Amino acid sequence: MSEQPVNINFRLINITTEEFKVNEVDTENGTLDLNFDFQFGVNNDKKFVKTIAKFKFLLDKVEVIDVAVSCEFEFEPAGWEFFVKGEQLILPKGLLQELAMFTMHTTRGVLHSKTEGNKYNRLFIPMIGGEFIKQDLAIPLNPTTVN
Repeated sequence: MSEQPVNINFRLINITTEEFKVNEVDTENGTLDLNFDFQFGVNNDKKFVKTIAKFKFLLDKVEVIDVAVSCEFEFEPAGWEFFVKGEQLILPKGLLQELAMFTMHTTRGVLHSKTEGNKYNRLFIPMIGGEFIKQDLAIPLNPTTVN
């Protein structure tokens, strides 16, 4: 038995440049490394998911550019309820990949815009597929707090 696709309506409601740092270095040659990280957060009351993409460019292990961009996506109430399973919100891997890719593409634009006209404009975020997200994300709806 195959699963039927489900249409869940959502929209982008906010883009924020969380961080943008440039560290001027003297050399333009060397080994360039790129580290990246993605984080997800939810607001159950407002029914939105926040995705944060962080990228660090390092030249010979010295940080050159640090950029972090967040995107917030609001879901229609009926669609949001589709993700509620008991006491958890289960966000499917495919949805997380789509939101991460959107946020990564947005970060590319921020990087280009903020480096336009200087030597770091040659740096770019390569095409990275969403395969790094391996599983669904389960988030407790009523987390307990520890004092």
